[in-house]
Amino acid sequence: MMEPKVYKSNTIINHQAEMIDVIEYSLNIHKQYFGSGTPTWTYKGYNTFALTSPSILFHDLYCELKQIIRETVPNENKLWMQSWINYHTEEKILGWHKHNWPIHGYISIQPHKSRTVFREYEIINEIGNIYIGSGHREHKVVFDEVFDTPRITLGYDVLFESDLTEVYDNIGLIPL
Repeated sequence: MMEPKVYKSNTIINHQAEMIDVIEYSLNIHKQYFGSGTPTWTYKGYNTFALTSPSILFHDLYCELKQIIRETVPNENKLWMQSWINYHTEEKILGWHKHNWPIHGYISIQPHKSRTVFREYEIINEIGNIYIGSGHREHKVVFDEVFDTPRITLGYDVLFESDLTEVYDNIGLIPL
């Protein structure tokens, strides 16, 4: 398993309010396609970076993320990524779960005072964090302070060419 890493996104740090506006607008588009389905659980049908297109800020974030992923797995030529929006109130927070993908990560847009607790370690979530680590690690989100606006993160998973046969029904995958 690879060592987990946390990077900082200047795009998010410098433009958080505008990015939240783009996400909230994009969630209205999401509702047109998925009705009442939450963006967290309809991830196989869309990709964050397509849903937020043609936002220049999300293009810049995509380029940052692509560079981080390529630095993390430099020996893989063909990679695909799915990405979804987590837009949660306190009562909808994610309990223990894992992602059965080679690489999993998340991007903190408006994380509030929260931590992502893995069985082996924890990450203090801060605005602009881009976490990347091995998939298959159980984790959950814990709040350290009450909040009244949604917690917003972007989840993502990365797939290698050799894993393709298992996910042909996922139209949210995009090439990196």
